[in-house]
Amino acid sequence: MKLKLILLIMIAIAATTRAQERPDEVQQAVTNDDGGKAFIVKMFQLSSVVKFGQPIAGDIEQHSIFLGGGWADADMRAREPELSRLLLNVRGHTQLDALEGLGIKNRFAPTFSQEKLDISGNRNVGDLEMQRVLAGMFKDGTLQQPRAAAVYMLFLDPGLHSTLGALVAEKHYQAYHAFFNASGARVHYVVLPFQPDPQVARQIALRAFIVAATSPAGIALQ
Repeated sequence: MKLKLILLIMIAIAATTRAQERPDEVQQAVTNDDGGKAFIVKMFQLSSVVKFGQPIAGDIEQHSIFLGGGWADADMRAREPELSRLLLNVRGHTQLDALEGLGIKNRFAPTFSQEKLDISGNRNVGDLEMQRVLAGMFKDGTLQQPRAAAVYMLFLDPGLHSTLGALVAEKHYQAYHAFFNASGARVHYVVLPFQPDPQVARQIALRAFIVAATSPAGIALQ
């Protein structure tokens, strides 16, 4: 009887531990191109991170930028609506409960989406280039000035091969998020290398968006 009770307690402790994953279990800090920090998003089940991160005090805005000429292809472009409205497309009760636990109560917060097709392809693109692209879009007015409540999602086309310092996409990571300053504000962005499977692409993007939005080093909502 005692042994059975001990086993039940151990199972309960293990379940609680899984439900309250530590930040280092869903993301890993690495060095980016300029010696700063970026955060690789690890694999996890959304339902297991209800206690992860900081409470969210307001709505998170998803700003999606589809980089590279490949997004002009009709089949590629057909993916954009689902990728650009990640929270709106969460429908399972378990995932909805997880979002509530994270403080994400409004899945209908504003979203913004646009293409930037004039990026030369078939080459590697590093993190500093991702920052320059965003900074240039803020400067020329293609993007509105940075917003504290925004996470900028950079979806790469198949010809843009992401690197992060010495790390290479697919081999070392599926997505990462980081910060930089532009136009007098802190910009929080996520880089998403291309995934051939649309369902996998959506799952990775949703995971990365949530980790970025709830990161302890994350954005300060106004």
